[in-house]
Amino acid sequence: MATGSIRLAVPSGETTIHSRQRLTIWFGRLALAAIALSGGIACGDDATSRRPTEVAAISDPDSLATGSGAPTAAVDPGVPQPGVTLAAPQQLLASPLSLSQVRLSWKDASGLESGFEIYRSTTGSSGPYTRVSSVAPNITRFTNGSLSADRSYCYRVRAAAGGGAAASPYSNQVCTRTMAGTTPIVRVVTFGDSNTDWGIDGTNPEIVSRSYLSLGTYLSAMAPHGSDQLAAKIETKWRAVRSNAIRAVNHGISGTTTGGGGFGGPNRHSSGAPHARTLVGGVTRFEGEVLGLKWPWSGGEPVTTKYTNGAIRRVQAFTPGATDFAYVSMGTNDPTWKISTTQTLANLRWMIDRWRAAGRRADHFLLTTLAPRTDSPGGGSFPALNDGIRTLAKSQGVVLIDLANHTSADNGLTWRSSSLHVGDGVHYSEPVRDWIVTQIVAEMRTRVP
Repeated sequence: MATGSIRLAVPSGETTIHSRQRLTIWFGRLALAAIALSGGIACGDDATSRRPTEVAAISDPDSLATGSGAPTAAVDPGVPQPGVTLAAPQQLLASPLSLSQVRLSWKDASGLESGFEIYRSTTGSSGPYTRVSSVAPNITRFTNGSLSADRSYCYRVRAAAGGGAAASPYSNQVCTRTMAGTTPIVRVVTFGDSNTDWGIDGTNPEIVSRSYLSLGTYLSAMAPHGSDQLAAKIETKWRAVRSNAIRAVNHGISGTTTGGGGFGGPNRHSSGAPHARTLVGGVTRFEGEVLGLKWPWSGGEPVTTKYTNGAIRRVQAFTPGATDFAYVSMGTNDPTWKISTTQTLANLRWMIDRWRAAGRRADHFLLTTLAPRTDSPGGGSFPALNDGIRTLAKSQGVVLIDLANHTSADNGLTWRSSSLHVGDGVHYSEPVRDWIVTQIVAEMRTRVP
């Protein structure tokens, strides 16, 4: 339930004002226009036609509804308000969970609702919408089951009448597509730094695409992969050899380290992003993104020019099952943040321990050694770190992808060839990413029936 919220009758394009923040945030259509210019907004059913930077199926998230029943000013959310219209739920997001399930998450902007009503369209974002379920007051998530595979579903939510106040306008509309393929379904989380995150074309240093945690509005939580990104390449490679439904979720971000939370380095990158062991709401970033704890976990990112809506909800995270995998490639940035080799190895060991404590098989945890980093003196520690990663992988029974051996003749100190990076000495080129994908898919194939 939103505390101290004030719902004003404001022009379309402005948002609800919260008294705790005592400021008006104006973004509305201007922000959406910027998103559209950067890649477009897809509200249709054709999920395969999206460009790399598109945000999947979002209508104007801040239009406060049209028609009758405009909200009045200065509504106390805890006091009955006869004749008043409740504030609409905000920032509705959706994510496919399986062949037959979609999960929804939204923000409660009212305080007197008797519940929330969920509406669904199977014919696109323009509707018609049919009410499919409802949840209790203050509940802000819902799993829609018994759906058809590989089909687009669109949703909107509203606060049900309560406390004498009328039902709210509808939230923004959001569309997503269920997974496609046969069972058992296979999912993999890619958890790493910018080499895991960025999509780069060949040896061109220009970043073609990033995933949803790499800065942006809350809408970017639903952004699809670019075809040059590791996660998209995993899906493409898998579909070429197996019919099982596949979904790769990328949680990489440029400044991620293995530390935070008192385990090396600060808690956050300068952008506001938390590091792997930083606790937010009692859950670390690794646990929230790789293990799906406290769904939808938020990184608590502050409102900045990087995160214009503040904290990003990890709606694409999931609780891993028997045929799911984690790919972890971290440590490249640790020397920059004064994290020692010993601490990096301890942090990686902790991640493996958490994975196994969640009941997951050790051989479904894929761990890489590190490619060279010749742009920084910290790269001089990589040979010792890579030796430690190999020892760790062997002792814990996890799968080792020896990236250092592939890219370097001296255990991660220097590059075998300048063609293996994009000219900056740290970010590897697309052929290296393709090699990694081949290793990942080969390991997954041997472990999925």
